[in-house]
Amino acid sequence: MPHSPRTLYMFASALWAETADEDQRSVLYEAAEEKTTRDSGAPVPARQLRWIRRLHAYEEFWAVDGRSARENTRNRATLPADERRLGEWARYQRRFEAELSEYQRLRLDVSPAFDWDPQKASWRKNMTACLSFLERTGSLPRLDTTDRDQFALARWLARQFRLFQTGALPTVREEAIARLVSTAQRDQ
Repeated sequence: MPHSPRTLYMFASALWAETADEDQRSVLYEAAEEKTTRDSGAPVPARQLRWIRRLHAYEEFWAVDGRSARENTRNRATLPADERRLGEWARYQRRFEAELSEYQRLRLDVSPAFDWDPQKASWRKNMTACLSFLERTGSLPRLDTTDRDQFALARWLARQFRLFQTGALPTVREEAIARLVSTAQRDQ
């Protein structure tokens, strides 16, 4: 699915229309995004317009950099202020999800840049990458210093194995790791 703000707006707007939610706050946020993506429409309050513009900036960062904006890193001096502010904005949305309007929640749901639980999404992404690697090569990723992506994936998988052995993984993740190992053994 194309990820232009206009396309995402139309998709979220259609989903919102199906809910038959008549919350006035949602009406204002939907109108603000319509105004922003079409550059037309009735005047909308500044708060809603600012939120929509921040969401579009967050999605643009994701589209350009290939990852979501961070609010923190090991060396904070290397983190650009604009990226940090976008990362803080996303955390704020997660923290106060209950206070968001229905349209805001739907819009964040359809955003390819936003995850309600980034750690869970990252774990799923790595597990999917391991499964793809296994399907493609017939083996699990190895610590191969000549292949940077495989090396990073192998390190992640090794950490998961350690957590599995110590019983520190949630049951769902334990089961996923067990299925991965079972599939790898069956393929050999």
